[in-house]
Amino acid sequence: MKHSVICSLLALLMLGGCQSSSDGQADGDPSEVNVMRIQSQVLVNSFIGNGPQWGGYDIVPSWTGQETLSDADWNTLFKRVSFMRPGLVRIMVSQGWNYISGNTFDPHKSDAILCKILDYCQQHGICVQFGEWGHVGGSAVDAQWVENSASFLSYLVKERGFTCIKFFTVVNEPNGNWSSTNGSYALWSKCVESFYKKFEEKGLLDDVQIIGPDVAVWTISETSWMSNTKNQMHDKVTVYDIHTYPDDQTVYSTEFLQLLEAYRAASDKSRPIILGELGFKYEEGSALGNSNLEAIQADPYAADDSQMHVYDAFYGVDMADATIQAMRACYSGVTYWMLDDAMYNDDGSSSSTRLKRWGFWNILGEEKFGNADDEKIRPWFYTVSLLSRFFPNGSQILNVAQPTPVLSGLRAIAGCKDGKYTLAIVNASNLPYTFTLKADTGITLSGMQMYEYISGEGATFQGKTDADGFPAAQQSDLTLSDLQGDGIEISMPANSFRLYTNMQ
Repeated sequence: MKHSVICSLLALLMLGGCQSSSDGQADGDPSEVNVMRIQSQVLVNSFIGNGPQWGGYDIVPSWTGQETLSDADWNTLFKRVSFMRPGLVRIMVSQGWNYISGNTFDPHKSDAILCKILDYCQQHGICVQFGEWGHVGGSAVDAQWVENSASFLSYLVKERGFTCIKFFTVVNEPNGNWSSTNGSYALWSKCVESFYKKFEEKGLLDDVQIIGPDVAVWTISETSWMSNTKNQMHDKVTVYDIHTYPDDQTVYSTEFLQLLEAYRAASDKSRPIILGELGFKYEEGSALGNSNLEAIQADPYAADDSQMHVYDAFYGVDMADATIQAMRACYSGVTYWMLDDAMYNDDGSSSSTRLKRWGFWNILGEEKFGNADDEKIRPWFYTVSLLSRFFPNGSQILNVAQPTPVLSGLRAIAGCKDGKYTLAIVNASNLPYTFTLKADTGITLSGMQMYEYISGEGATFQGKTDADGFPAAQQSDLTLSDLQGDGIEISMPANSFRLYTNMQ
């Protein structure tokens, strides 16, 4: 009871506030050398959640001759996602795949695949970020497209009852030259205006918020998209998001956190911001970049836009590191690119079998691609599923002060909900670290389970799993005692991730 009261008081004190903590600064007591401290400072008052990009599978009928995935494949997907227990998923659609047949509006086109996913999200209370891959109309906005898209959303929310759809993305990555808007803020803002008016007409604004600008960023040079959205679209765009695909050196240094904080600062801090797509793109010409290219060329089913290191254990550490930094930068959720290789191919055609290999698995590995092993869970599911499962929707995200002097690659974040706590720590460096863990008054970690993941060579890692390949606790019923006194000594191996939780 005491813990729950503390969480509630902190929420009231910090309502609407967001004070991020830079890894480049000593944010604890200067006298606490080599101490990591769980603080009572709330970074995010009501966390939305972490989870995957889902959806797609639009090519499944062409590939398999069946209307949808097999029952066995759906059951496998649902079982795995149920372990992950995401608070947030992102699902994107387009008129040709989802609600237009010929020239006719046909929302039932999505019943067999998309609506099955939305059924699952609705039943499990998962917040869905929904939207359009691109706009229609060239340099203008096609009014009929807006009408059809809004009618499809109305069908899903009002007729089918998918109230899990909370956010709507008007155009994917509008700042890019690959986007339908070709980097035009003016055109994107016209799309937003058109959708806002149409949502108003259809009575959707009480159900769904417009999220944006959904820009893909690698540097801080495009923060104007955020500030312009805040200043010019404040009444229409009420949730913010960005996408980013950093390389390893950016994440290992302070650059990644600084990038995230810059876009957070340029947005309206009283409103949530989501990292709407996250994945790694290792720098072209680097050792990892070259090995990724070689793996793509050696795989007859890999599209050029693939991250082949999803098969490697170190990717689990990298994604945990990036996620923790996003949470430290006051982001209210992360969506991972992506759940399943079978969702998307390289060009959207029914003939291409070049997969965008970014997933936790390929659910069609056996029946379409002749490789049953490809349906198995890949290593990075281990860390990301825990960061989804144990930072549930509605959590308060607590700052964790880094040890001083600041240790390269060592980062942590904590969460609190209903008097229960989760602490996640990553050591992305090649060196082991030993430090003392302490906590502010009122934070007690008892009855904890501890999960540990240590990256090895290739796909090998040390980490306990159950019969389904899901993470299993290394230790149970732990009490991390004397956190307000001398603290306890924690030793983190190199290239490792650890999570303590007494959440279920």
